[in-house]
Amino acid sequence: MHNMSLATSLPFNIQYTQNIQIKKTKKGGHTMKIKNIAIDPGHGGRDPGVISRQYKEKDINLKLSAELFSQLLSNDYKPFLLREGDLTISLANRVQKAKDCKADLFISLHHNGHSNTEARGTETYFYPGSKIGQKTAKIMQQEIINLLSLPDRGIKSSKSFYVLRCTPMPAVLLEPLFLTNSIDRNTMLSENYPTKLAEVLVNSLNQLNK
Repeated sequence: MHNMSLATSLPFNIQYTQNIQIKKTKKGGHTMKIKNIAIDPGHGGRDPGVISRQYKEKDINLKLSAELFSQLLSNDYKPFLLREGDLTISLANRVQKAKDCKADLFISLHHNGHSNTEARGTETYFYPGSKIGQKTAKIMQQEIINLLSLPDRGIKSSKSFYVLRCTPMPAVLLEPLFLTNSIDRNTMLSENYPTKLAEVLVNSLNQLNK
């Protein structure tokens, strides 16, 4: 297993930009220009998410989200990180922050867990009826599968997730790997995992904007 620092302090300052002009944001729309990206690092603070050995999902989510934030900036997107440290932030507050920054797309980053430690693979969720959400989920799912070569658990529509149900903009929730599976966990903790996964997510957004 490779070692990776999971420190929750970020190496850069993040500011929320107001009054950004955006284009179509309806969940049911077929086309839109995606520029402003709300990045939601799942869990945080009092909520660690999945715990396996000494590793906590909230830390891995934040590290991946920070890398995605950095790469989106470098690719002329306007990203907004909804959790900037090991903070307890309500789901309602996360959705409100996405509204405030006038996000075109909401990406919630998580990592999976299961009592059956053999469970592994990648799955992506979107809100039922969201054409852009479904298209985004499909592209991101395929890009992650191509990168990680893991079992494809598919894209799934769900009304259960607050951040999918209550966001006015299209939204996806990603579960790339299982922290509770030793093979997935080794991949997750490898040094280049955040960089490589962020790259394919940026590539997915580029495909959506073609």
